[in-house]
Order: sequence, then C-alpha cells, then structure tokens
Amino acid sequence: MKKIIEINNISVDYDLEDDQEPAINNVSLDINENEFVCILGPSGCGKSTLLKAIAGFVKPFKGNVLMNGVEIIGPDKLRGVVFQEPNLFPWYNVFQNVAIGPKLGKTSKIEINRIVDKYLAQVELLEFKNAKVFELSGGQKQRVAIARTLANNPEVILMDEPFGALDSFTRQKMQTMIRELWNKNNATIFFVTHDIDEALSLATKIYVMRSGEKSIVMDYDLNYTFRLLKNPKERVYEEKEFILLKDEIISLLEE
Repeated sequence: MKKIIEINNISVDYDLEDDQEPAINNVSLDINENEFVCILGPSGCGKSTLLKAIAGFVKPFKGNVLMNGVEIIGPDKLRGVVFQEPNLFPWYNVFQNVAIGPKLGKTSKIEINRIVDKYLAQVELLEFKNAKVFELSGGQKQRVAIARTLANNPEVILMDEPFGALDSFTRQKMQTMIRELWNKNNATIFFVTHDIDEALSLATKIYVMRSGEKSIVMDYDLNYTFRLLKNPKERVYEEKEFILLKDEIISLLEE
C-alpha cells in the first residue's frame, strides 16, 4: 500500500507559556493510499491542530510532516480541506462555488461543466446547481463544500468534524454519503471527530488521541465501513464486539 502522508514525531504549539503543554505532543503516524483514517478524541486534545499540520496551516516546532516523501511547508491543492462550517461564498450559486478550483486551474468551460456536474451528482445536488447558497439547508451546504473539495481532485481529503453541526438524522445520511464517495472515488480521507460511533462506522483505521505527553495513545484497524458498504442497513452498532470496542475507547479517553 502506497504511503502518502508520513508524520514523524511532531509537536505543535501556539506560542504558549513555557509551563503549558503543546497542542499536540510526539505524534507519529502514516496515511496510506485509499485509507479512511479517523482521529478520535475529546474536544481540546489537538485533533484539529494535527489536521492543520497536515494541511500546512501550522508548522511543527518538532518533527516534520511529509507528503509523497516531500516535507509539507504550506497549503497545497493536493490536500483538500472540508471544515465543520461549509464556508461557501454567498454571492455565488452552487455551480459557481464548486467551480472555483477548476477555474483557478484554467480549465476549459466544457471540462468545468463536466467536473461540477460529476461531483454535484455524487452528492445528490445536481438539480440545485443554480440555487443560491441561502436557499440550501445545512446538510446541503456541507454537501456543496464536499463537492467543491472533490472538484479540485486532491490526493488527500482532510475533514475537520464536517458533520458536527448537523442534526442526528442528517448526520447519519452524510456519513453514508461520505462512505460511498470514499469508495467510489478511491479516495484517501483523514477525518477528525469526537463521535466514537462515527469513527468506528467510517474508518478503516482509527487513532485515539488525548492530551498529555504522548497525544496518540492507541490505534485500531477496522472493517465495519466495508460491511456497511455492502449492506447499509446492517446493525453493526448492536454487535457485542462493536460495543466492547466502544467501551475500551471510552476507558482510554477517561484515563
């Protein structure tokens, strides 16, 4: 399996006082091609900081982050980011929001139309391509944000609690959608969440994170997402193994 992202013993702070812990400490992990990696942990443990280090938004004071063997020193179109808030341009319609990346890449109009239609269809919003942003629901706005990221054809998609602001029903629909998009596009996803069920049901690999001298405390390889791709109605959440694993992660986070 091809290694895309390599994180080598990084620590990140935000110019805090000397007696305060860094935002993340001594993190080492790899992200391989076509993996769905979830970083799971409570609020404030540094999950989003780790994502920002991979995105190139912040620079570690210790260690480094490599992409395809080259050190990341700033943002790059090869790493697309989906935030908790959609951050759409309200003066653009849906089509124009998704087309921003291809237009900046000086893509032809015919190809821009093809790209936008392809990804709006994948997020089930093709009929809304001419809609204004204010006409959309919260879940629809987040789907536009995901389509906009996919339209840039990134090698890695970084998602920072993208469903955290959604109601439970919409969140479950979005989880099913992102699982199918990941599978359909052979994508590589790095996904930040504090929801244990969400991580277990989406990830092929989970890293459990908490504050302290070593930020990553455990990792798990999983297959629930593959099972749900085959049968979305399978009740994996009720299985004894799923419940025991969830309890184990809760105990880790409570230590």
